Amino acid sequence: MTHDAKSCMERPRKKGAKWTNMHIAPDEKIETFELDYDGKRDRWNGYDASTYARVIERYEARDDDDALKVDEAKVDESKQMDFAKVEKRVRTTGGGSTGTVRNLRIREDTAKYLLNLDVNSAYYDPKTRSMREDPLPDADPNEKFYEGDNQYRMSGQALEFKQLNIHAWEAFDKGQDIHMQAAPSQAELLFKNY
Repeated sequence: MTHDAKSCMERPRKKGAKWTNMHIAPDEKIETFELDYDGKRDRWNGYDASTYARVIERYEARDDDDALKVDEAKVDESKQMDFAKVEKRVRTTGGGSTGTVRNLRIREDTAKYLLNLDVNSAYYDPKTRSMREDPLPDADPNEKFYEGDNQYRMSGQALEFKQLNIHAWEAFDKGQDIHMQAAPSQAELLFKNY
């Protein structure tokens, strides 16, 4: 026997050959090897290289199919490029960016702390990466690329948002059940009405 009854994968018969006096199972060829110490521990014992040749053929066939698909895609792309409009990229991150938010900054831009190297100029906080004051206060405002982080706090919708928060606090102090973070739409509607 090559294996015991516990590790047999066949369904056990209702009555075994021992009890029916029949010779049911075919003879199993059992090979006996006299292996030395290294032979017992040889990982490649019984390896047949011809089986791996089939694996190589299968992978090569798959690679050939992939190469054909890539070639077809390149031909299609080149046909489309003939009709496409050519655009020059200037200070843009472009489409299809898959990086994280931190890597979205354009590497061509000069770092904030290098705009003015004077020791007494605007303070740069490296932990928060912020420079609140204007590093070049005497320069022409039309030619400035960066005017400090406080510029964003005093322009655009930042002022509206600040007024909205103040209105929500004052309304809450007067007894109205309103909270800017819990119900922003309700707070904004109340701000527009009053």
